[in-house]
Amino acid sequence: MRNNVIDIIIYLIEHIQVGEHINDIDLNTFKQYDRSEISAAYSWVLQKNDSGELDKMIKRNKIIGTNKYPHRILHIAERMVITTEAYGFLLELMNIGLLDYESMEKVIEKVMLHSTERVSLNKIKEVVTHMFFENDGNPFKPSDLLRGDESIN
Repeated sequence: MRNNVIDIIIYLIEHIQVGEHINDIDLNTFKQYDRSEISAAYSWVLQKNDSGELDKMIKRNKIIGTNKYPHRILHIAERMVITTEAYGFLLELMNIGLLDYESMEKVIEKVMLHSTERVSLNKIKEVVTHMFFENDGNPFKPSDLLRGDESIN
């Protein structure tokens, strides 16, 4: 799965959080992305909306904004592996409510256990995207879902 899907999801969530309806978001914003990436992102957001999880994410964002959420500081070993840009991305996901504290810990733990080199922004996006689609009970690997310009309905 391409890392662009997570970027599209972030864009959609940010616009929904400020009160914009998903149907009102201008699709021309995504013209640089494949249709399959756009479809995957929209499908994920719509599924989260239908299940009520999107409302929980928005509420989680409000909790984070009031500083009731614990701050996560990387240990020196983690800082040696996770780039500043990658860590900033995780903080952004927490800030908009897409990740909670426990999910962020899982991402950090996963990259620390499975990485032998520096973890870049692209690698973090890959791990987070896989985690998002894996947790949806999908029996397929994310790479099985998107192979080219196909659409997801």
